[in-house]
Amino acid sequence: MLTIEDITGFFVENASYKSGQTPQEDTQNIPIIESWIDVEKDGIAVIRGKLYGHPQHPLGVSMTTSTIQRYFGGAGHVYVKTRNSLYELGQPLKELELPDETSDFQALAKKTIWHC
Repeated sequence: MLTIEDITGFFVENASYKSGQTPQEDTQNIPIIESWIDVEKDGIAVIRGKLYGHPQHPLGVSMTTSTIQRYFGGAGHVYVKTRNSLYELGQPLKELELPDETSDFQALAKKTIWHC
């Protein structure tokens, strides 16, 4: 099962034109998620952000993906694949420090937040 650390670590390492992998789909038609954060709840990794380039949704609409099945990179781009969709990850939000411990009454999802 993928974790948010897997996805963000891969993004940091591959979002600069290093990877030799290329997506099987035509990258010119792949929607891009900008200002994204990755969230893990109950062991399931998803991406939240603003969607661009999707033919069925308005530009910049806030969205949350379904479960991330896999991720890969090509020519400095990073892609995430859900069961039915493929997205390119644009610029993330800048990482904020979140407390490692919370009191008993708090139930936070594990997340990484970035700001550009």
